[in-house]
Amino acid sequence: MLDLIIKGGTVVTPAGVGTSDVGVQGEKIVMVSAPGAITVEAQKTIDATGKIVVPGGIEAHAHVGHPGAGGPGAAGVNAGVTEQSRGALWGGTTTVVDFTPSPDEGEVLKAVYAYMEDWKGKAFTDYNTHVTYRGTSTVMAIDQIKDLIADGFASIKIFTTSVRPPTPDRPTNRTDMGRLAAVMTECAKHGGIVAVHSEDDDIVQYNYARAKERGWLDWWNMHLVHSNLSEDLSFRRVTRVAEKTGGAMYFVHTSAKEGVNAIAEARSKGLPVYGETLNTYCSFNADNYKEPDGMKYHTYPSLKFEDDRLRLWDGLLHGDMTFMATDSIATTYANKIVGRSVLDVQGGNIGIEIRMGITYKEGVIDKGMSLERYVDITSTNVAKVLGFYPQKGAIAAGSDADITIIDPSIKKRLAMSDLHVQDYSSWEKHQIEGWPSTVILRGHVMIEDRKLVGRRPIGQLARRKIDPLVLKRPMC
Repeated sequence: MLDLIIKGGTVVTPAGVGTSDVGVQGEKIVMVSAPGAITVEAQKTIDATGKIVVPGGIEAHAHVGHPGAGGPGAAGVNAGVTEQSRGALWGGTTTVVDFTPSPDEGEVLKAVYAYMEDWKGKAFTDYNTHVTYRGTSTVMAIDQIKDLIADGFASIKIFTTSVRPPTPDRPTNRTDMGRLAAVMTECAKHGGIVAVHSEDDDIVQYNYARAKERGWLDWWNMHLVHSNLSEDLSFRRVTRVAEKTGGAMYFVHTSAKEGVNAIAEARSKGLPVYGETLNTYCSFNADNYKEPDGMKYHTYPSLKFEDDRLRLWDGLLHGDMTFMATDSIATTYANKIVGRSVLDVQGGNIGIEIRMGITYKEGVIDKGMSLERYVDITSTNVAKVLGFYPQKGAIAAGSDADITIIDPSIKKRLAMSDLHVQDYSSWEKHQIEGWPSTVILRGHVMIEDRKLVGRRPIGQLARRKIDPLVLKRPMC
């Protein structure tokens, strides 16, 4: 007897799309068969007729342990593990990747485990973390990257900019090119990947100074500070470092057409360079900053222009870009709008719950994206690049039974009553068509027919190991 059968749905598997039945035993998928071919009984059967069955989403970029991201009074307002992971689950995401700072001295791996302790017993999704290195990281800390990778933390995050002007109480996150090259070299040796927040710091800091001198400090000028030129120069410089060190890398929150083009050129050379973008950058543009509360749309680097938004979608549709993330920081609305200048506007956005549904509407419904490609950019490619695959990111025998069922009959304007994280959403009142209705984590039915039935947080640390082929050339 099986524990669960999902029958009659349109199932997206590594082999393609078709009507199939999915059998689950314990926490694993054990069979994917033609309709009616599973003849054994099951403890529970879900009829997915008329619905779309996809792998549980994987959120590659969420700040869950981070208290805030700029703005006056930001500390302490970011929703924590329980609220954000439960919201992710409601939205069809079953695995979340957080960020953990690396200490400059001492045992890095021990510090990472201590930081991630907050996830234990509180998470409604499985989880892992990127480890962030800074411009103050010592040679000793960089030498320990091999220990992180060996223990299942296979991605290192760096910044090429301070993001905002450094102050005594807000030291720089910027990593110099020397440390970047050293980090890439260590990852290349030991099977890791580098995630890069890539902006040209000279350009960004000059733009801040210019904005101050010319009185352009209002938040709606953010795209003039975190500019297209900054992304262009930095992406090309970083890909050159990757080429010289043999390191695999991906650009987080790509926001401009210049970034997409730089990624496409690197991939055309056979370099293992991948691109992440955000729902924010694909749904909105810099004109939205001009709304009375337009700062609610901001996440760093910044919204850009309409042709940038369209190029991001073109990259997602045709393979220049690799996956969709959110850069989720779940602050309150009051905190999100309190900063009103380019110097103090709050970064991050509440996207962790809307990612799967909004991407389905804007990608599949509005732009004709195939279901296979939709699964690639919301789950499978993330799993491959970050090292979860094939444990996660696939509906296949032997994979974790992380499954999301999308109901295409759900057609409405999105209301806050539909959502479960904090008190605002940039996508409130957006028209949706198709939305996750049932979500299964490792065989446990957690959301069923838009009701939370798994009330206990059962999320676990999911260790990662990246396929060497992903690290040698662009594989997804």
